Amino acid sequence: MIITKIEIQKKDKNRVSIFADGEFICGLSLETIMKNYIKENQEISEKMLEYFKNESEISVAMAKAGNYLSKVQKTEKEVRDYLLKKGFELNICQKVLEKLKEYKYVDDSVYAKNFVKFKSKLCGGKKIAFEMRQKGICEKIVNENIENIQDELSTINKLLEKYLKNKQFDEKMKQKSYRFLISKGFKNDDILQSLKKYF
Repeated sequence: MIITKIEIQKKDKNRVSIFADGEFICGLSLETIMKNYIKENQEISEKMLEYFKNESEISVAMAKAGNYLSKVQKTEKEVRDYLLKKGFELNICQKVLEKLKEYKYVDDSVYAKNFVKFKSKLCGGKKIAFEMRQKGICEKIVNENIENIQDELSTINKLLEKYLKNKQFDEKMKQKSYRFLISKGFKNDDILQSLKKYF
């Protein structure tokens, strides 16, 4: 087929519409057009067009992922889910993730380490492990990082002290405190040990 027209799209100046024999055939990123020297009156095969479409999709998906990652660190699953929601095919998402991992923009091991460091000041290992699994972090990485949590009892005491401030120390409050700490994902034995200190 012969490319008869290349036109910058009105809604997105970074994308162009490709026409062959006067009919619209696809949209490509401007980067793909410039990188591959695609011009009007150029002959192009179906195979080449598919290659350019694939390359263009990866380029657009990379830009979207880059923007998504610019604010806060994300897991592989979170990035994949985001791109799928944006309408990209799974194979495009996988190729983008491979590049992002290669460039160290996405690393579940680093994410898990930072996540545990921050969360262990607020809740227990059980809740942290659950949240990491929800974010798609594999069991091996979850277990490795949960094992590194130290002195949960000290964290419980700090949270309990804050929770009990200006409250009455009675049996009802003891039960409320227990439920509060259980919801935070701490171990039962550690909670009971800490409650003995206050009640």
